[in-house]
Amino acid sequence: MADLPDRCCYWCCNYSALRDHTGDPWENGRTLEWAIASPAPFYNFSETPRVQDVDAYWDMKKRGVKRKTDKFKPIHMPRNTGTGFIIGMVCIALGFAGVWHIWWLAIAAVLSIIAISIIHSFNNNRDYYVTAEEVQRVEDEHTLKLQSLGVKP
Repeated sequence: MADLPDRCCYWCCNYSALRDHTGDPWENGRTLEWAIASPAPFYNFSETPRVQDVDAYWDMKKRGVKRKTDKFKPIHMPRNTGTGFIIGMVCIALGFAGVWHIWWLAIAAVLSIIAISIIHSFNNNRDYYVTAEEVQRVEDEHTLKLQSLGVKP
């Protein structure tokens, strides 16, 4: 316990040296979250992985599947929206109303949730595509980082 400040200082001073950049620091990851770079790109996977086993990443390693480095396709992504957060806040009011038997607030909250859901359903600007060139740029940066660390991509 006496060396706790020393350990904290060592960890803080060497944080970047201790950081993992591969996504699988112990090389024994079994599930898909270990297949993503660290830190993860905003789109997670450059190509949707084919899952053929419960431990998908372990299965990919056994079959010799390599990380894709070229010929990417555009990635379909959802846009950020505050609808879920807004409905969540209204649900808090609904819960409060239910606990304290404030029926007018409960009815207003349910109607608000329905109205917000209907309004959101008319929003056609919900998605976008990440271009293949952008995916290539991000993946090339990750490959260069791995090579500079001496790790096989």
